[in-house]
Amino acid sequence: MENNISSLWILEGKKPERGSLGLLVGERGAGKSACLTNIGIEKLLNGHSVLHVSLEDMPDQVSNYYELKMQEIVKATGETVNKGEIESNRTIFSYLNQTLSAEKLRSSVENLKESGYTFDLMLLDGLQTEDVDLFQSIKDIATEYGMEVWLTYPMSRYLSLKDKLKDICDSILVLYGQKDEVYVVLEKGENEGRRLELDPITFFARSL
Repeated sequence: MENNISSLWILEGKKPERGSLGLLVGERGAGKSACLTNIGIEKLLNGHSVLHVSLEDMPDQVSNYYELKMQEIVKATGETVNKGEIESNRTIFSYLNQTLSAEKLRSSVENLKESGYTFDLMLLDGLQTEDVDLFQSIKDIATEYGMEVWLTYPMSRYLSLKDKLKDICDSILVLYGQKDEVYVVLEKGENEGRRLELDPITFFARSL
C-alpha cells in the first residue's frame, strides 16, 4: 500500500510520468518549500530515489528540514519512518549565489549518473528566472534522464509568464495560504480547477 503523505498527484487523477515537468506556484512564505519537500518524502516513503536541488539553502539545511518533516509524519500517522532508507535514496545539492543554467544542471545530473546515482524525481526549489527557455531545458533534462521534475516558482513572475509556462509544464499547482486555511488548485492538468485542502501546519493532505 502506498503512503500518500502529500497526495498532490490526486488532483490530476493520475500519477505524473517520467519526463514530466510540474510547477508549484505561490506567494513568498505561502509554503512552497514545505509542499515540495512533502512531494519528495512521499516518493521516498514509496521506495523511489529523489534529487533535491536548492537555490536558497545549504544541503545541511535542507537535510534538517527533511528530518523535521519526518518527525511530523510520525506524529501525524503514528507510523515508523525508516530514516536510513530515506537518506540512502535522497541526494541534496545547492547552487547558492549562482545563476542556474541548463548546462550546469545537466552536468550535475550526468556526473551523479556516472557515479552510479539515478533518480525517479528531481525537486528544484527557489527558481526565480524569467527565462522561459530554461523551463523547456529542464523538461528536456527530465526526459533525457527519465525523471519526474517539480519546481517552485513565485506567484508574481508566474502571472506575467502564465501562458508561456502553461505551454511547457505538464502540471501547474497554485498554492494559497492563510492562517487557518491552506489549499492547492490544479491550474493545469487532467482535472483542471480541482482543489485539495492541506494542513496549515504540516502542509500534508487534509485527509491524512
